[in-house]
Amino acid sequence: MSETPAKQETPQSRRSRFLGLARATRDTYIPRLAESVTSLTGLSRGPNDAFDDSGRLIVPKDATITLFPSYTRKIDDEYLVDVRGWLWCPGLMTRKNRLILSLAKQLTRSSNPARQEQVVGKLEDEHLSQDVYNPDDSSESSVESDLTSISTTDTRRDTTAELQSSSSNSSSDGLLKQRMGSFIARSLPNIEIRIIVGSEEVYPTDVLKQALLTTDVNGHFETTIRVKYKPSVVQVQPLQNETIFAMQDVMIYSSNGLAIISDIDDTIKLTGVCGDKRDLMRKLLLSDINSWNIPNIVAWYIDFYKSHNVSFHYVSNSPWQLYSVINEYFKTVKLPLGSIHLKQYSGNIITNLMEPSSSRKKKSLYKIVEDFPNKSFICVGDSGEQDLEAYVDLAVKYPKNIKAIFIRYVTDSLSDVDDMKIMKRLMRIQTMAEARVKKANADSDVNLIDLASNPASPEERKAKLPPMVPKKPSNLKGKNLTRKPPPVTPPQRVHTDSDLSDLKTQDIPPPLPSRSATNVDVGRPWSPPPKLLSDLQTIYHFHDFEELEDIDSKGAAWIRRLISAIYRLEGTDTQIKIFTDEDEDFFKTSLEIAQKQVQS
Repeated sequence: MSETPAKQETPQSRRSRFLGLARATRDTYIPRLAESVTSLTGLSRGPNDAFDDSGRLIVPKDATITLFPSYTRKIDDEYLVDVRGWLWCPGLMTRKNRLILSLAKQLTRSSNPARQEQVVGKLEDEHLSQDVYNPDDSSESSVESDLTSISTTDTRRDTTAELQSSSSNSSSDGLLKQRMGSFIARSLPNIEIRIIVGSEEVYPTDVLKQALLTTDVNGHFETTIRVKYKPSVVQVQPLQNETIFAMQDVMIYSSNGLAIISDIDDTIKLTGVCGDKRDLMRKLLLSDINSWNIPNIVAWYIDFYKSHNVSFHYVSNSPWQLYSVINEYFKTVKLPLGSIHLKQYSGNIITNLMEPSSSRKKKSLYKIVEDFPNKSFICVGDSGEQDLEAYVDLAVKYPKNIKAIFIRYVTDSLSDVDDMKIMKRLMRIQTMAEARVKKANADSDVNLIDLASNPASPEERKAKLPPMVPKKPSNLKGKNLTRKPPPVTPPQRVHTDSDLSDLKTQDIPPPLPSRSATNVDVGRPWSPPPKLLSDLQTIYHFHDFEELEDIDSKGAAWIRRLISAIYRLEGTDTQIKIFTDEDEDFFKTSLEIAQKQVQS
């Protein structure tokens, strides 16, 4: 068979070949180059665009604005409206978030103490910081997915007996997801938002005061807006997407009268901040909200509000990520509404809850008092943290405003041996201070505890002198020794188990603080006036304060803390009282104090 000859190709001209090469270059390389440039500049034009034409990040559709309760005050003819909030969107199931949720599940389910301690150590890692929204992370799964799929090798090591039933696990997973959601959420930084302050009267929209603000690196925003009209509501929305917004009623506080500054954790909400870290996390993540209730304290606050119409400011060491849980608790137990002041989350869940709170609260405490210079305040805290020092610092700086400091007793917070023994001593110190104030008011020259260095008058000294001892007859006197006897070394006392038990069972009066002792809890040296040393020594008949420090360092520290607070507040009208939940007389007296402040 003969083959059909192939068709001979017509040779292309040089010009045609050049044009073909140019077209291939245009179709292949130019789109790739354009894609690379737009990805670098952020000016993507596709259907899943993350930036607008101006290069600004587009707020995702699932973003949420959380407004924190703030107050509004009136100065002259203007209203100053405080606005604070957080712009965020749900977190993604990143490797870090999977680890956080897995550790939280292990901590709440495992009954092995060693295992729990290991998990707590991992949760205290400083690298567990808040996520920031990144459009490139869209490939990750959402936290809204089923948490039962989260498991690690460590989780599988727990035996079946240590785990709850499957139905209970499913319920606890949902609660854990809800309460951990804010910790693994993604903040939206550098987003422009518009704030509109509404009016009680009808005004055109263009007349209402507006303010433009940009969220910070943590997605938070805070500002004070001045308006001429009486405000009613605040509305906040991103400039790019007006379908995302939040609204909040305005709370207008009187510029005078009485206000309560209150801690939250272990003061009005049973948290267990000074207890075991594992119990703290269990209460936070899985406990029923009603189990946090402290009925006597809640009823006391309600009586304050109903009887005297006082305003409330809740200042806590908890991070803002717990606001939704705190708000739910307030609604459940029906606590009086008030402004809420929390702290910025630093990335360590447990440390954020258990770290000393004095310095963290200082900014919020000072701002509240400075915003209401004509108001009287009662400060309420607990013995589990450093609320006493924080409030004393505030009273020293604003002595005319702080009328009372009330500290709620928290179990196992006063002593290493016996809380009630130390509590009795603290009560006696408080009674001495109150009696001293009454004496000072009645007669400025007579004090039970003389904080001043004024010497007693001749008549007072004469009245206190012991009876004279008659002279010994000369014939009964012994002969003088020609040489000194050898020194006698007293035997060293050794503490025995019976000594420790006696200290716990006997009502030993409070000891005398040493002049060289240092208050490690407060951070300032212990240096009471010399007159205090003799007065306390006379009252308590106990001269060895170092002995108590060896046996009960926490109790000794609390004695120093209270006496230091009393002396720092010398010359002010501020009262200090440590109380228990069962002290009905205290609750009655405190309401009387509030009534006097309201009437004045």
